Amino acid sequence: MTESFINGLRKLTGVACGCLLVGALCAQDDFDTYGPQPTGAPEATKQYEANLKAHKGDPDRLVLPGLVADRKACTVEVLAESTGLNEGELAEFLLIGQGSSHGYEALLWSFAKPSDVHRALEFIGLEPGTPHNPILPRLWSDGDRVNLMVQSGDGDAFPIERMILDNETGTTLPEEGFVFAGSIIVPLQEGQSKPRYAADVYDPRSVASVYNEPAAVLDVPRAANKGEVYGNQVVNPEYAARGGELVTIVMTPADPDGQPPVRELVLSLDSVTASNQVACRLLEAEGDVLHAEPSMSAMLERLVVLGKEDAAISVDLAFADTLPVPYIGKVCTLMAVVETMGMVRIKPPAAGELYYRAFVPDKRWFKPEGRPTQPWELRLARKGGALTGELVLHTAVWSDTSTTPTFTRKASALAGPGDMRAILDKDAKERQATGRRSLPAVLLVFAESSLTYGEVVSFVSPALSTHATVYLFVE
Repeated sequence: MTESFINGLRKLTGVACGCLLVGALCAQDDFDTYGPQPTGAPEATKQYEANLKAHKGDPDRLVLPGLVADRKACTVEVLAESTGLNEGELAEFLLIGQGSSHGYEALLWSFAKPSDVHRALEFIGLEPGTPHNPILPRLWSDGDRVNLMVQSGDGDAFPIERMILDNETGTTLPEEGFVFAGSIIVPLQEGQSKPRYAADVYDPRSVASVYNEPAAVLDVPRAANKGEVYGNQVVNPEYAARGGELVTIVMTPADPDGQPPVRELVLSLDSVTASNQVACRLLEAEGDVLHAEPSMSAMLERLVVLGKEDAAISVDLAFADTLPVPYIGKVCTLMAVVETMGMVRIKPPAAGELYYRAFVPDKRWFKPEGRPTQPWELRLARKGGALTGELVLHTAVWSDTSTTPTFTRKASALAGPGDMRAILDKDAKERQATGRRSLPAVLLVFAESSLTYGEVVSFVSPALSTHATVYLFVE
């Protein structure tokens, strides 16, 4: 199953989103640990007790198990132990909690809980943001930037990024620091008195990863999809540490004078020009248009210029309800490329709206034969001036004489969006009652080229509560 389909398996919003997402990552008992474990706990306890005595009564120092935060110096020092990964071995995590079962693919164990690292970073004045979450979809985390230095017992120090070698580029990770996104908070469950910090209780218990990990305290400041970086990032032989070696991770603000600003923009697709092109208008948040000609090329040129300035660009896409859907796809394809290049960060859609990548589907999914699994299809057409729909489900049928399946087709006519919601709910209940596997929480929409964005959304929006991932094909 491709990642895009996997990302559509659950609709996650707000705090509930965090609970379901971390539950999907690893459903385990809070105290279930296995695999290699650190051996330096006695020394960590000894240092903690010594730090408590040394800094007793000092309001500018926070002493917690495994760490000391100094508000005046703006530092957080975390005691860590090397896992002993050998040079060239795959590494997905830079720093994980000591209770993690992922020591076989991490560089260092932290003797401080992830939530205590979070607390300490706030103590020295850093602000957490919001974590990366592809389900929402939020493809970029935000928050203050943090540098991580590895300090050995003899005093040598170096950026933690140097411990990882990218086989694809032949270089170490960019020394750009990490985003203090903060981990997802797991809401109250029966028998608990307070919400839990996901990185404390769910594997991989990541403090810092080499890919965009929603439950990590610190995220990489770039798009680093796990499926894309896996296998490329390994232990750098020049910085491989022996197992059991104790080091200190020194965390400091990446920019003591403040974080780089974020420029909030709106890309409005509001009409079709006389030359039969979609009118693209890039606007400031206050409404001022940033380029004279309302074209894709003028908009892109302006983005390139803005990208050279010292500010991250965050773009909110706005589609006019009256815009025919064929015109949206070209702009969304361009913006997908621009975002992949790191020029902009596209905001998640507003409630009831479609995420812009809905208009950039994988063409192989147009037919049942090209899909890894079969989600619901919604086919929209205008008949006699009225918008009608048909909900379709294909089921693979395998035979002993063929290596490829045939497909049965079940279709239900829809007079309106309410009919679709009723069918989806009924099917889900029947599957649950009979023990059958749930269908992917994905909706493939096939729309006639004459339909407008508003018409499509009016039909699709009631399904978004359970089918958050939508892909649209124009027929």
